[in-house]
Amino acid sequence: MNNVFNLYYLIKNNLIRQMRSYPFLIVIGLTIFLGYACVPAASSGYEVFYIGGVRGEYNSYWLGGMGAMLSSLLLWLFGFYMLRSQVTDDQRLGVGQLIASSPISNLRYIFSKTISNFVVLLAIETVLIVAFIIMQFIRGEDLSFQIGGYLYPILYIVFPSLALLAALTTFFDVCPGLKGVIGNIVFFFLWVFLGIIAIASPNSYWDVFGLDVIRSDMLHDAASKYEFLKTSEEGGSFGYYPVDGKIQTFQWDGVDWNSEILLTRFMWFGVAILFIIITAFLFKRFNTSHSQNGLLAKVNEFGKRSEVVLETKQNNKQLILTSITRSNRVSMLRMLKAELLLMLKGFTIWWYVIAIGLIAFGLLVPLHISKNWLPLIMIWPIAIWSQMITREKFYHTDQIIISSCSPFYKFFSTWISGIIVSFMISSGLLVKFILSGETEFLISWLCGIVFIPTLALALGIWSGSRKLFEVIYMLWWYLGPVNDIPYLDFLGLSTAQPMVYLALSVILLCVAIIGQQQKTGKLFSV
Repeated sequence: MNNVFNLYYLIKNNLIRQMRSYPFLIVIGLTIFLGYACVPAASSGYEVFYIGGVRGEYNSYWLGGMGAMLSSLLLWLFGFYMLRSQVTDDQRLGVGQLIASSPISNLRYIFSKTISNFVVLLAIETVLIVAFIIMQFIRGEDLSFQIGGYLYPILYIVFPSLALLAALTTFFDVCPGLKGVIGNIVFFFLWVFLGIIAIASPNSYWDVFGLDVIRSDMLHDAASKYEFLKTSEEGGSFGYYPVDGKIQTFQWDGVDWNSEILLTRFMWFGVAILFIIITAFLFKRFNTSHSQNGLLAKVNEFGKRSEVVLETKQNNKQLILTSITRSNRVSMLRMLKAELLLMLKGFTIWWYVIAIGLIAFGLLVPLHISKNWLPLIMIWPIAIWSQMITREKFYHTDQIIISSCSPFYKFFSTWISGIIVSFMISSGLLVKFILSGETEFLISWLCGIVFIPTLALALGIWSGSRKLFEVIYMLWWYLGPVNDIPYLDFLGLSTAQPMVYLALSVILLCVAIIGQQQKTGKLFSV
């Protein structure tokens, strides 16, 4: 019973800690917004789940199925980045040493962390389903409430999907090489890959999100009423789809949940347990032997230096100390140099080699050949942009910086340094644009260079974490420059919108200034 109570209190404390964090509040806000935006009125002129221009009536079965598909798909993205650093946070906050010395086993610790993350995900899922229930009565197309219409999709679709996601949050936080930004990028492309499998290649055994179970049944009922859908290639997809006129509807009575679906879906619980076991095996129990050895070496070195000083003092009875001079002037160039050195520090030699290769790629490869690969240039420095303004908080040096440096100079030196990094990684391509006379591409790319670090600065200040920028930027990057969605292409590869992103950069900079002023209270006290 003690183990049960300990697990209960651990889950409770983790849930309370997440509810008090800004990322959790942001995800809850997005969830409530999705609950409203994904249930548009028949006259709204758009659809979220597109089936050739028709949709089901807003009854409990349709909204329950929609909620299950959306939450299973989108919570994988936002929930992962919100919860993925629970083990790392224990180590960073000093709790790891207490856990390392306790009798708790690795498997029990990883299992408790996974279950805690699973409960947090279920709390977000509950908010989404409640929002869909409220929207059912607001739209008023079918006021009969069927609890099974909401409950069964959660049990069959959402539970297995979120259980695997919770296991992956701890796995990526423990597995060597996946703890930092690389793990965030790997997971994003894993999410994209699994989404493509679920939508483009329907197969119940490989559909982690469980989309095909509900989607295929919806398509079958829609085609039985509308003949033109039988020959249509529209297989049902999520997105923003404008529709002219009033949307036609049909009645959908839900999926016939059977043992075969139960078997294929609950298979993912087994995969989640397997990941928990692998994570427990990889978990090194906050091993700090390397850092302790390094600390002892520094202590010994300090002791030797102290002996040298004492010996010098004995040999020279009079010691002359260097005078300290203080200047009220702040050199912006020196701050920019220091900020750039800090930003570019800590990467392996291969990171710099690939960065040089991307610069050469942009310069040497013909533009018409390399256009589809150009977005890769602007994903490589994501680890530099994401730690803008959040590095000091992560290493607990923010108070030292505030007390020793003007917030005004620190803020703008960070912002300008981020822009300089963008220029550096794009330098080869910018030269190519100038030599080729591609003025339109040049202007759009320059506006993108300013937009990216400004977005990182604003999101970093308001969230206090690098993860919010990483997930939003990668999603924006994937939808815009990679998939050529016009207004999301901040690099102007498909549709040039330089003035839009220049204005957006100004707005984000003002938002960042307001956030910094609220946090420090003295941004403009130069």
